[in-house]
Amino acid sequence: MRILPVLIALISSFLFSETLTLKETLLASPGVLFLDDITIEKVESEKSLMILLPGLEYLVTREFLRTKFPEYDFTGPESVRITVEGPSSLKNAVFEEIGKKAGMEDFEAFVVKTFGTLPEKFEPQTIRATKISKNFFSVFLRFPDTYVTLNMLLRKERNVVVLKRNINVGDVIKEEDVKLEKRNVFEIYGEPFFDVSEVVGKISRRYLKEGTVLTADMVKDPPDVVKGQVVPAYVDMGSIKVTTFVEVLENGYLGETVRAMNVESKKYVFGRVERGPVLRILEVVE
Repeated sequence: MRILPVLIALISSFLFSETLTLKETLLASPGVLFLDDITIEKVESEKSLMILLPGLEYLVTREFLRTKFPEYDFTGPESVRITVEGPSSLKNAVFEEIGKKAGMEDFEAFVVKTFGTLPEKFEPQTIRATKISKNFFSVFLRFPDTYVTLNMLLRKERNVVVLKRNINVGDVIKEEDVKLEKRNVFEIYGEPFFDVSEVVGKISRRYLKEGTVLTADMVKDPPDVVKGQVVPAYVDMGSIKVTTFVEVLENGYLGETVRAMNVESKKYVFGRVERGPVLRILEVVE
């Protein structure tokens, strides 16, 4: 019978949970952040959210708050952006360590979670950045009296080439198929293109949906010779070089061997594609 009161309490808390409205931005002092600091309504809770270090920026998301405070509903923005007052020396040192691992400069980084306790002095003896994923880093800071670990989300928006329509495997990409859009490059897996001219004329390696950010692994250069193309060909016989013309019977790239047909004799040949394009005949099929 003791189960029933527990169930009633759980149902009641779900049905009658208090709704809190989040602030959009907050200017804070170094210290410890509480739920009361980031909501419009006053909250009776002593559970701390995270440690605020000077000069850094923080993002507190609704998802994080629901995990910490399942008894509340949250409305307002999806995240609260918090700027912490103080000199930029700590931020610069943290960003320098992240930049070494990320291989990039001029980015934004937001603290989304912290571990440890608030130091008395904000002068770290050790800073060590660890790459968790392309856009997510863990930063360990050892202070004289304690340590703090920061989970940081990276962001750098740049114009990248995005598809305006669905593309099938083997399609040649035209200028009207693509556009430039601002995207967070830290959320793009692969090497994106930053200029439309870099992708026009390339061929899709697979089916790609509208809105996809094109990366180098998704496309390939057009073949150097294509099926049906008539190109010069030659047979190298030492001091003698015999030239002719052949019709290429399959697509091919420089250095590849393709099948072709001699335009005059109608005999089939195999030849290596060379720059020009020219076919160096390796074998004649009788």
